[in-house]
Amino acid sequence: MKYKKIAAILTAATIFISTTTVAFAETPFTDIEKNWAKTHIISVNEKGLMNGTTSDKFSPDTAVNKYSAIISIARMMGIANMDLSDITAKHKGVLDKYKVPDYAQKETAFCLEKGIIQGEIEMDKFGAQSKATKLDVCVYLGRAFGVQLDTSKPPVTLAYKDALAIPSMYKIYVDHMIKIGVIDGKGDAEGLFRPDTPVTRAMFAKMLDLASAEYVSTTVSTEPPVVSVPSGNTQTPPKDEENIDVPINNTDNGTKTTTKDQGIIDTITYTRNAQPKIVLENESKSLTEYTLPADLIKENVIINGQLSDIYSLRPGLYVEVEVISGKIDKISTVDMTKRVNIQAIVKQVDLLNSLMIVDVYDVQDGTASEKKVFMRDAKIGDMSFNLLSLDALSPGQSINLIGIEDMEGIKAQTVILNK
Repeated sequence: MKYKKIAAILTAATIFISTTTVAFAETPFTDIEKNWAKTHIISVNEKGLMNGTTSDKFSPDTAVNKYSAIISIARMMGIANMDLSDITAKHKGVLDKYKVPDYAQKETAFCLEKGIIQGEIEMDKFGAQSKATKLDVCVYLGRAFGVQLDTSKPPVTLAYKDALAIPSMYKIYVDHMIKIGVIDGKGDAEGLFRPDTPVTRAMFAKMLDLASAEYVSTTVSTEPPVVSVPSGNTQTPPKDEENIDVPINNTDNGTKTTTKDQGIIDTITYTRNAQPKIVLENESKSLTEYTLPADLIKENVIINGQLSDIYSLRPGLYVEVEVISGKIDKISTVDMTKRVNIQAIVKQVDLLNSLMIVDVYDVQDGTASEKKVFMRDAKIGDMSFNLLSLDALSPGQSINLIGIEDMEGIKAQTVILNK
């Protein structure tokens, strides 16, 4: 399993750093004195990740709603130090369509942009009264950590007695939460995970507190890249031998030549004393590292046709880069959508989220590839032209699938069940 991590550049590290005295800190809340999660509640409040329901109440036994959960997770990722006006404007249509409340608009837009909420298919499950389940929180936190499915590895197996109730595409997130200590891999007293159980504010505070500590230590660099400034007014670049310009593909007159490359962003690395690095995986599966100047102008960073910045790039995007001497001079996403009309075998059906996982077989080389299929707007039928519902599909069935495929999966338009 690959864990894709983007280290956000933040300026307020105190939002995330736990103090050693938190267990003894005074609390503004009068209703947590005897609560089992008191220490975690105080911690997330001190970090600025969760507030009370009133000035002196935390309401630890109240279920947390989905908007509150993503607001806290967005705070964990450092949105307090980000200008989200462009991202909010970009997703304005979706925010309005699903009547996202004003207090959650910028965080929802951020989570849509970063893939923590995966488009309208998941926005349809949000609402002012929508409670976040234990599985929801694991999924949102896992995506915040950049967890992604690696189909070359064996499927994730979980020890819970009710593991079959966890959709296979979400087990990677649960597994990661177990590995970083956010949840117990053995389950409750009965050995159950209970994925559909609403999470109380106390439970969420514990999960968020533990996750935020791990996020700081493994994912986030809280210090921006620096350059040493001598007593004069000139700046001296950081001493990083890898950043020294070495002309490539030079012409006889020494002119630096621009080269182009395409591929999927595998990783992006931000470090304190060096320019950011980006690793591309091309179609032949080879990896190439390039320097990504932190001061690259917006006109040279194009995401989905819009001017952007390097900190909006993320692993999984398919991009084209123009490179001069190992440094990216321009980077833009490439539209990878295509129309598909294929045969597939159903592996799993997620009725709750209108999703399917299917195997698509390549008749030429005999290999199979797993695809995520979004079924929200699909018409389903059989060979006799009878209209069916999503629950008519089950693992092992052969289907004909027509739709539009992009990097996220296939948005199904028509699914025909083969008899």
